[in-house]
Amino acid sequence: MPLADGVFTPLTLDTALSEIIADAPSSIVFAPGNPPELILANMFAQASVNIDENNGEIMALFMSPVGAMIDLMNPNNPRHPAIVASGYIVATNTTGSSVTIPANTVCTAATGQQYETGATPLIVLGSGTLDVPITALEAGLAGNIPSAQVFDITGLSSLTATNPLPFLSGAEAESDAIYLNRLTGEKTEYGTQNGSIAVETEIKKYYPDAKIYVNNTQAELLVPIPVPGNGYNLIVKTPSGVLAGAAEINQIFQTLSERLEFVNSQNTGSALHVVMSGSVLNSGVPLSYYFTAAQAVDTTIDITIKIRASENATTAELITQANDFAVYFINRLMSMFSGINGNTDVVYDDGINSPVTTSIAISGTSAQSGTIAPQFGIGTIEAMVSDLDTMANTPLIIFDNVSTLNITVDPQVLGESPIVLSIGGYTTFIDFKNDALFSDNTSFFDRFMFIDPSNISVTLEVSAWM
Repeated sequence: MPLADGVFTPLTLDTALSEIIADAPSSIVFAPGNPPELILANMFAQASVNIDENNGEIMALFMSPVGAMIDLMNPNNPRHPAIVASGYIVATNTTGSSVTIPANTVCTAATGQQYETGATPLIVLGSGTLDVPITALEAGLAGNIPSAQVFDITGLSSLTATNPLPFLSGAEAESDAIYLNRLTGEKTEYGTQNGSIAVETEIKKYYPDAKIYVNNTQAELLVPIPVPGNGYNLIVKTPSGVLAGAAEINQIFQTLSERLEFVNSQNTGSALHVVMSGSVLNSGVPLSYYFTAAQAVDTTIDITIKIRASENATTAELITQANDFAVYFINRLMSMFSGINGNTDVVYDDGINSPVTTSIAISGTSAQSGTIAPQFGIGTIEAMVSDLDTMANTPLIIFDNVSTLNITVDPQVLGESPIVLSIGGYTTFIDFKNDALFSDNTSFFDRFMFIDPSNISVTLEVSAWM
């Protein structure tokens, strides 16, 4: 608002913007997604506009979305307060007697951060383990720590504890600038901010594999993904799938509560797809939603690999390298899908001596891997058997070919047959999301591949000597 003879002269918003744009350097381009108020707010913040101390502040309050005005303008996308990091530790009792963890016990991570248990005492059975939810004493980013940290539980030296998953939920309170930038970015990327997009962008911070399917019609969708009328289905892959405990999925419901005014939930769905349902309030209008925890399928892999072996090596050396070869293959499976710790039987058969079976310990993935509703073929798995890194680590044996490869994918649903993929078989490719994989013509849209090393059988046969 310019001064004329010491008096503020009214200036319309359109005129102010025209003058700002006209005076701006040619290198500055005002994108359509930038709201006019944001341009003026930035001008005021940079002291590029001379304003009277009182009248100018009043004008800036009403013309630029700062302070409380941002909150009033975005009731369905509230400002992020300082968030206390939370998660859980696995407490292990190394004694033969039960140990009680008192309420509000302080647990200190090796990194120095302190956390507190809940208001309910917990009992760790003798020679057992227990998942213990804990919350950081200090709000903000300070409570975020990586996984596999060692914790000291105050007063209980007989217990050892680590966190299998990182703590990621801690965050600083949003300032005016950060809040305004986030709102602008979300509106620019997605259009007008709505509840479903807000949830998906937030959930992906903690669970990278998450997807919301929106149904804007009144009729409920059933195939291939169940979505209620005028609602949506949030599908989230958690490390434990449908067996996830409260601590593992707490962040999901916290986000629903903060972003969508979460009201209630109850079990729904069908025998094929386990779904949670509930309702939210959006500008006072109740809407239905579904939440689906992605489920792991039971995967069995039987593979026979032909190799060429050095005739100058001892049998013990060849068995060792054959086992290493198998481990490299299984580790690549783990990185592509999901998996747990376990043992795999590896058979070495040179055609001369009796086959030798070795039980090999396999480490699962400590972080989420793979994807919900994957798609892959026999050729994808076959290509994982050998690569340049494997050849460098096993110089006494060289990959020849894969003679047998059978992959059984079992959704573990009563009445539904497993799907078998094999080299040259009837089925050589599977698309969890789009193929009609159940008898009612629906798909595995909420499934993910899960590797248990005990369900993998690897045989290495010497096809020739070199």
